[in-house]
Amino acid sequence: MWSRGFILLCAIVFVVGLVTGPVQMLFPVYAETILEETALFAALLRALPIGLGGISALIGGTLCDRFGRKPTILIGVTGAIVIGALFTTETPLFIWGILCYEGIASGFKTAGGQTYLISVVPSNRLGLATGLYFINMTVGGAVGSAIAGEVIDRIDYRVFGIGAIVLSGLLFVGACLFLPRLMQRSSNRQQGQGGIWKSALNIDAYLNLSRRRNMQMLIGLRVFPTYYWGSVNLLMPILIARIAGVKATGYYGAVSLLFAFGCQLAVGRICDRIGHRTPALVANAIVTLLAFGVAFFHDSLIALEVFGVLGAGAAWSLSTTIPRFINEFTEPHEKGHGVGLTHLAWSTGFLLGYVASGYLINISVQVPFIVAGISLILSTGVAYRLWSSND
Repeated sequence: MWSRGFILLCAIVFVVGLVTGPVQMLFPVYAETILEETALFAALLRALPIGLGGISALIGGTLCDRFGRKPTILIGVTGAIVIGALFTTETPLFIWGILCYEGIASGFKTAGGQTYLISVVPSNRLGLATGLYFINMTVGGAVGSAIAGEVIDRIDYRVFGIGAIVLSGLLFVGACLFLPRLMQRSSNRQQGQGGIWKSALNIDAYLNLSRRRNMQMLIGLRVFPTYYWGSVNLLMPILIARIAGVKATGYYGAVSLLFAFGCQLAVGRICDRIGHRTPALVANAIVTLLAFGVAFFHDSLIALEVFGVLGAGAAWSLSTTIPRFINEFTEPHEKGHGVGLTHLAWSTGFLLGYVASGYLINISVQVPFIVAGISLILSTGVAYRLWSSND
């Protein structure tokens, strides 16, 4: 398990989390305080990039299976280079362009990173390896959020943005030089005769995957929980910043991700011992209760922080089980396609939660979290079916 490829992959996702985590956490606050726009504006501005990320993950999954994991990861890292520029401008069109490119790149990063992970780690260690993979991303985001909160509070957004650009540029160069390239298992290289677009997207392969019952349930396991995650990512920073300021918001992001770190490590080890279906069901049930907790105690800073931190741990615990589901439900030559399809499902859920919550908060703070809780009830039902299934 402890190969050079796995170690360097973890280092890459750590630095990407260091750069992109604070941006995702603090952009709604930036939109409200600096751009003087509403939460709905922030949601709509990020909606298209999230959708583009889901589509690009399909292309990235095909590229992984046909041309290699490393090139796909490198394309994804370029998104981290540009995202820092988000905090250096107040021009909505420029911000939209940055977010669109980062969204596209994130799809390649997810497809390349998770497929590389599945390919480089033995299946009997994949639970622990997945936990460590996501841990590096979450710890990077936690450290980055804390640093960003301090830098922005003491200086301004622009300084943090420039530092993020420089750091991610160095990461890209290092990944080009040192990340090992994996041998391809795909036997479909001859399909390159079908044209650039057909070769890149490979719609037939994705349609065949989506017709499988287990993959349909896995898609549901990605769409419904990430509706909640989209709602939390938009609303929680705004609610905490209104009560306690941007510095407290940065530390909230750090603490929630650090807690998720412990949950991912524990769940990864549990998955290797007892399987991934029971942890997925338990995580779904827990995060459902926490979503309703936020809905009814949204005016308390302590309640927001407690339910938010616990919810982040449960949500990331669920994500830790997903690569094992993908590995179980797909053949060796279609791992990338499996990652691409499930990331499209993730992007769809996140997009719906982000935009819907930006609109629903105008009705009441409670409503978006109640709707998110209902989506999690559906997710728990899917997790139960997977748990009870013998397929």
